[in-house]
Amino acid sequence: MTSIKIAFVLLLFVAAAAVAASAQTQVFVSGTASGCFGSGGVEVCTPMVASVTVKGPATITVTYVSGTVIWDGVGDTAGPDGVDCDWCEGQTSLEEGHGIVLQKKTRIAALIGVFVPQARAAHKGFSPIDGTKDAVQVGIMPGWLFFIGQSKTFDVKEAGTLFLGINDTGVGDNSGGFNVEVTGP
Repeated sequence: MTSIKIAFVLLLFVAAAAVAASAQTQVFVSGTASGCFGSGGVEVCTPMVASVTVKGPATITVTYVSGTVIWDGVGDTAGPDGVDCDWCEGQTSLEEGHGIVLQKKTRIAALIGVFVPQARAAHKGFSPIDGTKDAVQVGIMPGWLFFIGQSKTFDVKEAGTLFLGINDTGVGDNSGGFNVEVTGP
């Protein structure tokens, strides 16, 4: 009887560990959450949104659930993959990260992300905004930003936090946002 109890307790422990290893979090990413990146992102400076923190090597999946971003004063909308904009000016978040100016292939209002190592995120004065501007002591480096769109799965090698935001040239006229699910340990 004792061995059955031990086996049952071990089974419960393994099941609990499996559930903890793949926790899911629902996150809302505001249409203004540009992290102050890009050439027009400073008129409204909304930090990127923390979604999940991991303690070490891990696989993270971000999946779009619902919502749209109204990304201009005319009422044009975009889903998580963003939209092409032939008349947009300036530099988007992702373009700043790559050191280029606005390209027609850029996806305006797309869902983007950045994984920030724990040492930086825990640093005194850290804020999830553009670390190359004078608005923050310690921030996010533009070159770390990446496109997520509808869904993205990626591996991280160290402890840190995933932040989510919007790829735009300026967010002063934005509204709406994306509901996403983030899965990770």
